[in-house]
Amino acid sequence: MKLANGSTLLGWASILVYASVTIAAPVSTVPNLIIFGNSLSDTGKSTDSMDREGYFGGRASNSYLWNEYTAKLLGMNLINKAYGGATTNNDISPATTNDNVTIPSFHDQVVSWINDNPNPSQFHLNNDVIEIEIGGNDILHSVTDLVTGTLDLTKFAAELAKSIATDIQLLAGVGYKNINLWNLPAVDKTPIVTSLNAEKFIKPVVEAINSATKSYVDAVISSNVAQTKGIHIFDLNGLMSLALQPSALAALDVTDSTSACYTEGSDGNPSLCSNPDQHFFFDIVHPASRMHYLWGVAAAILTQDPNATIDLNKVISIADSFGIAQSDRMNNIIVDGITPSESDIVPVPSETDDYTTSPTSVPGKCH
Repeated sequence: MKLANGSTLLGWASILVYASVTIAAPVSTVPNLIIFGNSLSDTGKSTDSMDREGYFGGRASNSYLWNEYTAKLLGMNLINKAYGGATTNNDISPATTNDNVTIPSFHDQVVSWINDNPNPSQFHLNNDVIEIEIGGNDILHSVTDLVTGTLDLTKFAAELAKSIATDIQLLAGVGYKNINLWNLPAVDKTPIVTSLNAEKFIKPVVEAINSATKSYVDAVISSNVAQTKGIHIFDLNGLMSLALQPSALAALDVTDSTSACYTEGSDGNPSLCSNPDQHFFFDIVHPASRMHYLWGVAAAILTQDPNATIDLNKVISIADSFGIAQSDRMNNIIVDGITPSESDIVPVPSETDDYTTSPTSVPGKCH
């Protein structure tokens, strides 16, 4: 049937149905866990480079990564923008693939995310959590120049720290209320470093970058406390050092804490150990499954309570409570689900936290 203006009832009905569906479209009420970083956090973008025996689904490890455990425990939607090989900023530490394609740096990841999501809802600004892990590749790319003194360490650390802090300010400026930065892990303890007896050269580099980063991020927080009250620095370096303590290794049933499970000979042929889950390091740079599991639980705890202390006893307690010593890619909370006792380990968000870093300590300090 046609109306006076020539339109049809069917046409108007279609418009009304479309309008009602559009108006009624629900706004997502599941918060996002948004990840920026490198191969320690990339859950599959580097599939081509990680398509080797023993590696799991494009991850630089043999099982799930830390942020997958964190998202599971917190009931959040995981959005992972991390990219294997990424540096802090390609203007400081250029990173490319073997095919000479530029790898998106942390800065690139942040800018891309903001541009691709120009109008986040207030719900997501208030409830999404951003987790950042970056910097290890910057060291690996510049290690020779840093050790020989060709590249000034203080200046290099300041450049990285300033770039990281600037990008955190960008995210806070958009309105994101919860931003967590993980400091550099104990790179000096990785097989790529220890096999060269270079620990004494690399440890000061890690310490300098972590110290500078904290200073710059503290400055961002202090410049506008109301806007940046949800920014925290978490101590990945300390967590890794704790996990390498003998009692923690025993609780995790990690029997090899120094050598890599996956190695490649001078001819390029790979060699894979028979017990990857019992290695602390899967390859010469990346942790194996159980360190990632521990990190993921610790991240969930600290995200809920940024002032929580993760000490050696807590590490052992986490390992025991989640049965990490018996875990592998087929036995974990992602595959099996979360038990009530495991859920109880993660606190409810505290309403009394001081959401700022202090000049003398790092929230979420692992010691």
